[in-house]
Amino acid sequence: MEQEKFEYIDGYRSCCKYHFNGNVNIILSAPHGGSLILDNVPDRTYSVDNRSSQLNDNCHDEQRGKITVVKDSRTDEFAENIANELNSMGNLKPFIIIGQWHRKKVDFNREILEATLNHSEAISAYENYHMNLNNAISQVNHSFGKGLLVDIHGHAQGNYSMIGYMLSSDQLNQNDLSDSSFKTSIESLCGSNRNEAIRGQTSFGSIFERYGLGVAYPSWANPKPESRRFFSGGYTIQNYSSRINAIQIELSRDIRTGKNKRMNAQNVARAIVEYMEKNNLLIIK
Repeated sequence: MEQEKFEYIDGYRSCCKYHFNGNVNIILSAPHGGSLILDNVPDRTYSVDNRSSQLNDNCHDEQRGKITVVKDSRTDEFAENIANELNSMGNLKPFIIIGQWHRKKVDFNREILEATLNHSEAISAYENYHMNLNNAISQVNHSFGKGLLVDIHGHAQGNYSMIGYMLSSDQLNQNDLSDSSFKTSIESLCGSNRNEAIRGQTSFGSIFERYGLGVAYPSWANPKPESRRFFSGGYTIQNYSSRINAIQIELSRDIRTGKNKRMNAQNVARAIVEYMEKNNLLIIK
């Protein structure tokens, strides 16, 4: 039986597209895969000095104060493929927000100053993206009472994936994560055992690996990133994790662009569902 296709709505000047007619408490977001370049919006090309304490760069591959404009190739397509696989495997329709403007013009996963450099059109696009993301979270909380936001990214650091819960590599490199100061983006799922939630058998990284998606940090088999560059999670999960469980997935290039990208999307979809089931989170209507 052919599954119903997702119908997307365009945001402000096609800055994003979104689908809110969901029947499961999953939100997929992809802020950095867009390719649309508008001539009347200036490029984000200069460095930002350190006078602004609001700038945050702990999840990306630039030095502090630098503006990053490289897009995460095909993460927009990969997010759609995950949604399509969820639909195919169980008629599950997640809520979806996908950025369509190129990161040269706006960065939807940054605080507004760095994201827009105060250009009015970029500000309008940024506010529209986050208005839609806010609306999706509100709908999930109202209809289901709880949910999971999966923020999808890509990186070129190596042939492994990173699961961001707002814990730094220094924190993850410790043997014990039970320190109460180690605040995560999935606090409601941690219970009394943060170690299990972050890198135990029921953690997302462990389930991700069991679906043949390669190495993921942190996980049961690979609990510590050690000296590897680790992206702990950016503005989206930092800003919204007080309202919903949120994780950032940094996918290797091969997973999202290689010859098996569709099968990989299917396996990520299955990993999301199993993770939510094992953590008593999945609700379908």
